[in-house]
Amino acid sequence: MDIIILSLALSADAFGAALAVGMRRMGLWNMAVMSTMVGLMHVIMPFISITAGNELHGVFGGALISTGGVILLLTGLQMVLSIWKNESNVKKPAGVGMFFFAFGVSMDSFSAGLSLGVIGMNHVKAVTCFGLSSAFFTMTGLLLSRRIGAAAGKAGEAAGGLVLMFLGMKWLLSL
Repeated sequence: MDIIILSLALSADAFGAALAVGMRRMGLWNMAVMSTMVGLMHVIMPFISITAGNELHGVFGGALISTGGVILLLTGLQMVLSIWKNESNVKKPAGVGMFFFAFGVSMDSFSAGLSLGVIGMNHVKAVTCFGLSSAFFTMTGLLLSRRIGAAAGKAGEAAGGLVLMFLGMKWLLSL
C-alpha cells in the first residue's frame, strides 16, 4: 500500500509541473511524448537508486532506514516549500527541453527510490507504479491545464509533498 501512496505523491509533482507547462498550448502528440518521457524517467531514476539503496543497506544496515525516512521527509518539505517559488516564466518544453523537464520532475523519485532500496522494496513493483502513475498524471495535468490554472498545480505539488513527509515520519517512527 505504501508503494501506491508513494507513487501518487511523487506523481503530484509531475502533475503540478504539467499544469504549469500545459498552459503554454501544446499539441496532443507533444503531450503524449512528454508524458511518456516522464513515465520512463520515473522508472529509470528510482530503479538506479533502489539498487544503490539495497547495496548501501547491505553495508550499513538498519541505520539507513532512518536516513531513508529523512530523505522522504526532506523531499516532501522541498515540494511543499516550492509553492512559493515564482514560476511565471515557465516555457513550453520542446525537444531536449522535454528530456530536462522529465528529468527535473523525476528527481524526487530518485530520492524516494534510494529510501525504498534501503528497506528492500521490490524493484519491479515500485518502478512500474512510479512510471505508470507519473505518466498518467503528467498527461492529466497537461490536458487539464487550460481549464484549471497554475494555482491548482501548486496545491497538488504541496499535497504530494505532505504525503511524502507523512511517509518519511512513518518510517522514522517505526524503528
